[in-house]
Amino acid sequence: MENEIQKLYNLPEISFIEGITYEGILNQMIADYEKYYEEKTGRKVVLRPGDKEHIHLRINAGQYFQMYNQLDYAAKMNLLKYSTGDFLKHIGAFKKTFIQEPRPAVCTARFTLSEIRKEVIYIPKGTRITAGDGVYFATDEYAEVSAGDPYVDIDCTCETAGTVGNEYEPGQLEIIVDPVPYVESAVNITKTDGGSGEESEESFRERIFLAPSTYSVAGPADAYEYWVKQYNSAAIEDVKIYEPVEAVVDIRILLLGGGLPSQAFCDGCLQYLKENPIIPLTDNDIVSAPDVVEYDLKAKYYINRSDIRNINSIQESIEAAKDTYLNWQKTKIGRDINPDALIEFVRAAGGKRVAIESPAFTPIPETSIAREKTVEFVYGGVEDD
Repeated sequence: MENEIQKLYNLPEISFIEGITYEGILNQMIADYEKYYEEKTGRKVVLRPGDKEHIHLRINAGQYFQMYNQLDYAAKMNLLKYSTGDFLKHIGAFKKTFIQEPRPAVCTARFTLSEIRKEVIYIPKGTRITAGDGVYFATDEYAEVSAGDPYVDIDCTCETAGTVGNEYEPGQLEIIVDPVPYVESAVNITKTDGGSGEESEESFRERIFLAPSTYSVAGPADAYEYWVKQYNSAAIEDVKIYEPVEAVVDIRILLLGGGLPSQAFCDGCLQYLKENPIIPLTDNDIVSAPDVVEYDLKAKYYINRSDIRNINSIQESIEAAKDTYLNWQKTKIGRDINPDALIEFVRAAGGKRVAIESPAFTPIPETSIAREKTVEFVYGGVEDD
């Protein structure tokens, strides 16, 4: 699907005012003025830059040219490649596709009693837990600890939408904000994830592009990708639809920045897919995180001697290039481990060359991602140009 979307961005640049320039408008206005003046007075006139009429025409030509540019902009807003802002939202509306608002992070918390009770102990909806940093998670539903049971697990949602609630490891949310009788402790047992800001225009544009695939009920890969991203596109970096055998659809989800989704996130996505009638009932859908293939980065970079005066800024740029490579490597499912990309990034940042000890080019399975295990990236010195 990546190649199909790239076709959209590779479409030729167009202009609805091709051939229209400020100079062309001004010259035409001057010619028209001189012709009209001669027709009315019988005398020829040649306008020069210092003439007040010439100044007025330059102002008018600028206004006309600005108007043409506004017309060009307005026309382009009707095309998916160029559309932005509210115009893009209206294009999406034609496909029944709408930009996703910020969403809160979620997790599962375990509420444990101080001792086993003979009666049912209830946990009110909205009972909050926190790590003590001002971010609160509240239980989604009313829940009960059955008589004789020591605990109950409850789904919780962050009270603040956005990414602020992400990345709490199991056990970090351990403070009960709203005490419940006989409940001794409450703690998240899953890592919090799923929180996202407003969807980026690039992600929204790609979902609009994918929308026609959903018109089919035959279960094309594009349709699966569309509906998976529809679940929480602002939090999802990449989706891979894989069919290992007939009537089995293996869906792998990668979160922004190469993060792996929790089981709760995957289960929520699967439930969302099942609630949509476009998914064929004969398909066995599996939603999970991609497998991880780890690699060690060990490399040394060099800088041209002629650039020694700018060595500090170049080193900063090269360090940023290294981070760009690490992020590039782990944010696409099925992307092979390719150290040549690191060389390209470093050279673009001002480096002369990179001596890479590891990794070597390594193909990885189409349902996996490559992620760095250790990083040893050091400066090797300057070399003659």
